[in-house]
Amino acid sequence: MTEMISEDDFPMIEVKKMNETEVRLFALLFNLLKEPKGISFQRFRKIMPRYYHNEDIDSDRKKLYRDLGQLKSMGFNIKVANFGFQSEDHFPYYLEKESLESVLKFSKEELEFLSYKLCEVENQDNEVLLSLSQKLFSKNLDLYPKGIKINKRKKESDTNEDSDLLKIIQSIKDKRALVIRYGKDGKERIIEPYRLIRKNSEDFYLLAYDRTRKNLRRFILPRIEVKKDLREDFISNKKISDRDTNFHPLGFDVHDEERLQFSVANHYIDSLETFLNGYQYSLEENTFTILTTNRSALFPFFTKYPDALQISSENPFSAYFQNHIKQILETYKSVA
Repeated sequence: MTEMISEDDFPMIEVKKMNETEVRLFALLFNLLKEPKGISFQRFRKIMPRYYHNEDIDSDRKKLYRDLGQLKSMGFNIKVANFGFQSEDHFPYYLEKESLESVLKFSKEELEFLSYKLCEVENQDNEVLLSLSQKLFSKNLDLYPKGIKINKRKKESDTNEDSDLLKIIQSIKDKRALVIRYGKDGKERIIEPYRLIRKNSEDFYLLAYDRTRKNLRRFILPRIEVKKDLREDFISNKKISDRDTNFHPLGFDVHDEERLQFSVANHYIDSLETFLNGYQYSLEENTFTILTTNRSALFPFFTKYPDALQISSENPFSAYFQNHIKQILETYKSVA
């Protein structure tokens, strides 16, 4: 005789109406799933005004941090992308989807065994060992082998670079000229160092007056070889402008300065603002206005996102971009 199955065998989960916080978290998660490239804080304020549109922007910012933290505690891997010196409000938050098959997992015993083996290695390559240790013990620092000492050996080239950097910094302080060797030709030149500039997170440049070329120039710091400190005062008296320290290609001198206006699709506004980071522009609704001496610097963005630009026959920039695309097509045809 078949036993009868009752409702008691499958207890139902009581359905409750979601409260305001749960609705907000669900909407937040849904938007993150919908936008795999990420959404910035400012973008959240636009698409979720019901929850993040307080007059006090700091209050909204803290509220979003709390909500993202709550989603993280539920197991959602939410991260934030970093783009150089851009304001944190424009960093896109995104939901990272990890593949379980691609994640290495070690037991406590395995990690302890590896730690002892690392300690036993002779004639070890310290840089490789450091990298390996950081990966293996990133989440298990209590198992990090205490016997390992990472002593990175300085190469002779590293020592020379440190010495050159100290001389450059001192010359900036004292306002004294330097003789340097720079570039493929290896020719010596006399420069008057004004300022060190960092671009992105790792690229360093020196802004200096080149006495031979009689203008301010940017030098890639690691390529500078200091030959001599002249102990001579500066003969130039330059005032550093924002343009001198701006490395965005829109500021390169390719043609006379012109005013460009163009409209983009709403969902590409954040991406274009990220692309323009560090360069002055104005934005009204979805229309950008830019003063530039190198309009072609915008072409790579719209080539990558062809749906972003709203083409208009009355807009000169549309004609410039369409002509650029035609030239690319003609080039490909000639190659084929």
